[in-house]
Amino acid sequence: MEMNDQFFSEAMDKLNERRAENQRLHEQRREEIYSKLPEYRELSLRLAETGRKLISIVMQGGDTSAAVAELEKENLATSGAMKQLLTAAGYPEDYLQPIYTCPKCKDKGTVDGKWCGCFRRLMLEAAARELNQNSPLELSSFDTFRLEYYPELIDPQLHVSQRQVMQRNLEYCRKYAEEFSTDSGSILMYGASGLGKTHLSLAIASVVLDRGFSVIYGSMPELLRIIEREFFGRSDKDTLSALSGCDLLILDDLGAEMSKELYTSTIYEIINNRICRGLPMIVSTNYPPRELANYYPEKICSRLNSMHFLGFCGNDIRRILKKQ
Repeated sequence: MEMNDQFFSEAMDKLNERRAENQRLHEQRREEIYSKLPEYRELSLRLAETGRKLISIVMQGGDTSAAVAELEKENLATSGAMKQLLTAAGYPEDYLQPIYTCPKCKDKGTVDGKWCGCFRRLMLEAAARELNQNSPLELSSFDTFRLEYYPELIDPQLHVSQRQVMQRNLEYCRKYAEEFSTDSGSILMYGASGLGKTHLSLAIASVVLDRGFSVIYGSMPELLRIIEREFFGRSDKDTLSALSGCDLLILDDLGAEMSKELYTSTIYEIINNRICRGLPMIVSTNYPPRELANYYPEKICSRLNSMHFLGFCGNDIRRILKKQ
């Protein structure tokens, strides 16, 4: 995504916090070893003398190869003795190596003059936090999904009760969240309003977030309005890139947006970008899959039809709760 100033600053702050915390942990480990293993501290000081010895050898002039080779041999012996001390005390031999959250860039944020993927991810997480700041991501859970609101009578068309259908949906969503990875498939939730589509998608989001993945949740109408403002230059942010790159994208209320050519092309771009990247999404709509062709072009419908369908049925839970 583009280097928006706000997201760049937030990412840099996180990177600095990460470096400081890793340095603190490294110092803590070193003090621990120095306290428990005084011999290790002595060997460490001996190893630190290498630089001064090397300068002294070079300053003498003449052929220094033999002296340098002897110094290297001494260093190897000292390093070996230090590793043996650590392992004998029950520590891994690399216990006092520098600690990096991202070994690729060593927490610098760049590799060979280019931004590291870890830094771009920090920017993406900053964008996701802003997009999610007004979303009720932690208001729903699987434990609060009430199956007793769904009828137990056998539905003649489904040949099972609506409660059984929703029990299967609940179990599928719970398993999806618990086993989620960026290779997980996508889900199309469909059914009338008030049947629990938003509840279960938010419950998935809550678990996936707790497991350390990035999630963006938003209603399709609101997200499209945000992207429209950016399209016409009224914002320097890049919401489209954030939607395309997060680990899990949840698009609520597909079909509730206004009918605009820009919106249709944007919906296609969002869905197609994620499919091309192999990233999962959850899309909810009030329209059954067979009716989507009445509202969207074939190129969008074919991509939606490739998702796992979860049909929601029953009575409007919101109305039931309102009466209660």
